[in-house]
Amino acid sequence: MLAFRRYLLAAAGCLVLVAGSCRAASPDCRQDRYGLLADGEYRNLVIGRLVHVGSPADMARVYRWAKAHGYWKSLPNTLGPYLHDIKLVTIALPHSVAKHPVTVFMQVEEYAAAPLAIGSLVRYSPHGVYHEAPPKAGPRELALFHGLTGCVAVLCGKNDLACFKRYRQGVFTKAQGRPVSLRTGRPIPGAVPINPVSLFRRHAPRAPEKQLPGGKGK
Repeated sequence: MLAFRRYLLAAAGCLVLVAGSCRAASPDCRQDRYGLLADGEYRNLVIGRLVHVGSPADMARVYRWAKAHGYWKSLPNTLGPYLHDIKLVTIALPHSVAKHPVTVFMQVEEYAAAPLAIGSLVRYSPHGVYHEAPPKAGPRELALFHGLTGCVAVLCGKNDLACFKRYRQGVFTKAQGRPVSLRTGRPIPGAVPINPVSLFRRHAPRAPEKQLPGGKGK
């Protein structure tokens, strides 16, 4: 419990849960809080390689763990809506960012419209309160849409190495594209941001040339 509490940190208005010791791609290990990044919707961008698409049994395990440990208090208290509306997916990040895969959630309808292929480079982005909600959504559906799920989209096919090189994998603030530390839940000082619109890499600015006597560069 002490180790768990040390990892429980406030970040951008939500609770960040850093993945712990589970090595499996699927969320079947309670020691790492099933790879959850937040108590509810995670508010940062996640860019990484898709390693697992959850089954209803996976969703049920995560739901029961979350409710038993006091999470998702503002979300529905029956399993049915989660099984009907939510698809769990697991994303691997560079080892320097997270030692083990992380778990995010998307709408079943969004997944059905564009199924995800294992090994693809994907981007998770939170829906947020201003994202257009599904038509005819009731209170339970809206609670899950705004309070748990985000949009997971494919950036690159699993074998498109040239495409992979355009992106930097990791966790980033949605507004500015600043890299975020999962250990602290805060932007990393001095780290080079990505373009928050295109999501492409940005390169560190070149150091100014040293000036030689007479004003000429080196």
